[in-house]
Amino acid sequence: MLYKLFKKLSFLIIVLLVISCQDDYLVLAPKAKYKIGDDPSWAQKNFDDSTWANQRDNYNDRIFWVRMKVVLPEDPEPFKPQGVLVYAFGAYELYWDNVLIGTNGTPGKENNIDKIGEVDRSFIIPHHLAKKGEHSVAFRVSQKYHPDKDRGFGLVFSNYKNLIQAPLVLTSITYILAGAFFLTAIYFFILYFNNRKFFPVLLFSICSFLFFLLIIIEYVKFYLPIHYSDFYIRLEIIGVLTFLISFLIPVYFSIQFSLPKRKILVPLYFLFLILLYFLNRGHYDFTTKLLIVSMWIASAGIVGHAVFRKKSQAIVVLTTLLINVLLYNFLAYDMSLILSFTLLLLCMFYLLALQIREQRKSYEHSLLQTSRLKNELLKKKIQPHFLMNTLTSLIDWVEESPAKGVNFIEALAEEFNLLNQIEDKKLIPITQEIQLCKSFLNIMKYRKEIVYSWDEKNIDQTKKIPPAIIHTLVENGITHGLPNEHNEIRYRFSHESDSDSTKYILQTIASLRKPDKKIQDGTGNAYIKARLTESYDEKWHFTSQKTTNGWENTITIYH
Repeated sequence: MLYKLFKKLSFLIIVLLVISCQDDYLVLAPKAKYKIGDDPSWAQKNFDDSTWANQRDNYNDRIFWVRMKVVLPEDPEPFKPQGVLVYAFGAYELYWDNVLIGTNGTPGKENNIDKIGEVDRSFIIPHHLAKKGEHSVAFRVSQKYHPDKDRGFGLVFSNYKNLIQAPLVLTSITYILAGAFFLTAIYFFILYFNNRKFFPVLLFSICSFLFFLLIIIEYVKFYLPIHYSDFYIRLEIIGVLTFLISFLIPVYFSIQFSLPKRKILVPLYFLFLILLYFLNRGHYDFTTKLLIVSMWIASAGIVGHAVFRKKSQAIVVLTTLLINVLLYNFLAYDMSLILSFTLLLLCMFYLLALQIREQRKSYEHSLLQTSRLKNELLKKKIQPHFLMNTLTSLIDWVEESPAKGVNFIEALAEEFNLLNQIEDKKLIPITQEIQLCKSFLNIMKYRKEIVYSWDEKNIDQTKKIPPAIIHTLVENGITHGLPNEHNEIRYRFSHESDSDSTKYILQTIASLRKPDKKIQDGTGNAYIKARLTESYDEKWHFTSQKTTNGWENTITIYH
C-alpha cells in the first residue's frame, strides 16, 4: 500500500515539475509612467509621456493613467491568438496600441457598483496588433481600495489558450494532491482518535490538513475571482498556514528522533517564529520564505543530530531536506513551496508508517507472550503438584473438620471460577482483582495453615487493571515469605493517583526465605510485564524490592 502511494505521488510530482519548467511564456515587469487625470489621448501609441512620473503616488480613488512599452520578440503563430495576463491592483481599462482590448471593473465608478474585477486577468491581443516589435500598453485606472499600496503591473505574454488552460491543468493536478493529503489527514485523525497513545499520528494528521488548506488557498485564484480589495486576506491566510506548518514539522521530527531537551528547544523555536512573523508581517512572500528557511534549518539541525546519533532512517530525512534546497533554488517559488512540503510530508509519512509497523509487531509479540504466559499460569494452577497438595490438604480437612472441608472446596471452586471469568479479558475491575486475591489467600490458609490477612487503603473501585497481576504478586509473597511469630503473613494493598499517573503498591509483611538471594524475574514477573505492555504500551513502570519488614511491589501507570 505504501509503495503504491509513493508511486502515484511521485508521478504527480514529475508532472508538476514538467509543467513548472515550461518556457512558453514571456514574463515582463516593464518600466511604467504614471499621471493623474483622465484624457483619452493618453492611450495613443506614440504619445509623449516623458514628463510623467516614474512612481505612483497615493491617488485615493481618483482616475490615473499608466503607460509602458513592451517588446514582443517574434510574430505569433498562425491561428493562435496571443494573450496577455495582467497582474494589477485596481479597476482598469487596457489599451494596446491605442485599441481597447479589455476591462477589469469600472474605473472611476467603484463607489457606485459592487466589487467587480480580479487581481489576475487575461486578455486576447488582436492578431494584427500582436506583431513582433515594440508596442504601447496603457491603463486607465482607479484604485479605491488600498490606495497606498503600489504593487506595480506585471505582464505575462503567451498564446491565449496557454494563459487559460495551463493554470487550470496545474490546479487540477495540485488539487488531486490536496485531496490525497485531505484523505490522509482524516485517516490518521481517526487512527489517533481510536488510539490516543501515539501523538506523532495526530501531528501528521494536522500537518496533512494544513497542507491541504495551503494548496486550496494558494490556487483558489485560478478558479474563483479574487477582487484586489480581498487580495491581502488570501496572503494573510497563506502566511498563517505556513507559520503553523513551519512550526509543526520540526516538532514532529524532534519527537520521532527523540531530540534531547525538546521541552526547552521547542518553545524557544516557537517564540522565534512568532518574532519572525510579526516583525515581517505585511511583506507576505518574503515572510513566508523566512518561515520556510527557518523550518528547514530547524529540521536539518534535528535530523543532522539524529544522523550523528545513528538514528534509524535519519539519513533518508536529511536527503529529502537537501533535495528541497535544490527545488527551492531551481523552481518558481509557488511550485517549490508545494513540492518541498509534499516531499517533507511524504518523508513524515514514511517514518510514521515504519514506526506503526514496528509498534504493530511489538504489540503482536506482546499478545503472543501474554497468551503463552497466561497458559503457563493456568497450567501451574492445575499441575499435578498443586492438585496433589491441594487434594491432600482437602482430605485432611474433611477427616478432621467436615465443615471446614466444605469451606475449602468452596474456596477452591471460587478461585477457578474467577480465573475462568478473567483469563480472556484485557482489563478487569480492581474489585474483581481484589476478590481473586482474597479467594487465593483463603485457599492457601487451608493448605498452609497460615493466617493471611489483607488490608486495603484508598482503593478507587472505578479503576481497571490487567487480570491477575496483583494475584501473581500475592502468590510470589507466599512462595518467598515466612510467617511471623504469630504464624501470619500480612498484605497491604494501596492506591495513589495524581494528574500524571496511577500507582498501585502491594506490601508483603513477612520474613524472606532467602534474604540474600539475587533478585531475578521469574514467570510471574514476566507475566506482569507482558500484561502491562499489552494494555499500556510503554507507559508503565514496575519495581519489586526488599524492605525492612518484607517486600514491596509498585506498579505505576502513566496517563
